[in-house]
Amino acid sequence: ECARLNEAFNKWVVSRRPFVIAKCGMSLDGRLTRRLGERRWITDTAARGDAHRLRACVDAIIVGAETVRADNPRLTVRGVRARRQPWRVILTRSGRLPLRAHLFSDRFARRTLVYNRKSLAVVLKDLGKKNVTSVLIEGGGDVLGQALDARLIDKIQLYLGPILTGGPVIAFAGVGAGDTIKAMKLDRISYRRIGQNVCVTAWPKLNRAE
Repeated sequence: ECARLNEAFNKWVVSRRPFVIAKCGMSLDGRLTRRLGERRWITDTAARGDAHRLRACVDAIIVGAETVRADNPRLTVRGVRARRQPWRVILTRSGRLPLRAHLFSDRFARRTLVYNRKSLAVVLKDLGKKNVTSVLIEGGGDVLGQALDARLIDKIQLYLGPILTGGPVIAFAGVGAGDTIKAMKLDRISYRRIGQNVCVTAWPKLNRAE
C-alpha cells in the first residue's frame, strides 16, 4: 500500500496539493452510523486493522467537527508500525469543539490542526504548503460529500460491513451529481474480502466526471 502512495508524492510535486483518499466503513446500504452516540462498529476488527495500515501510509487524516463531537476519535495509527503519527485535521463551521476530546488532550495533541470556515480545497492547499503529500478523509458524510462534489478525490477505499442500517446518515452527502452522466466514474476497481467485510478500492477516471 505504501509503495502505491508514490503517486501521492508525484501529485504533490506537480500540484503542491496532497493526494486525497476517501475512506470510510459503511453498511451495505451506504450508511455511516447507527443512532447518535451508539458506539458499535459497522465493520469488524479485521477491517479496522486494515484501515490502520492505510493510516500508517498517509501524512494527515481529515474529519469534520461532527465526527469529533459524536465519536471522539483518536485518529492515530494503532497495531501497526508507523514512521510517525499523521496530522489530525478537523474542519468546522462553528468553531465549537469539545476541548476534552482525545484530539486536544492526548500526547499527540500538537499534531491536531483546526480549520474554521475553510473550504476543503483551501485546506488541502494549505496542507500542501506544510509538505503534506497525502491525506485520508475519514468522514463524516458531509466532508466526504464535499470532496466528491468538488472532485477532489484521487482514490477511494470503502469497507462494507455485513449489515443494513437504513436511516439518513449516508456515506457521501453533499449536493450530489444530479444526473448519472455527471457522476464520478471509477476505474481500476478491486475487491478484497477482509474478515466478514468487503474492501473496495478504486480510482476516479481522470479525477472528474466524464
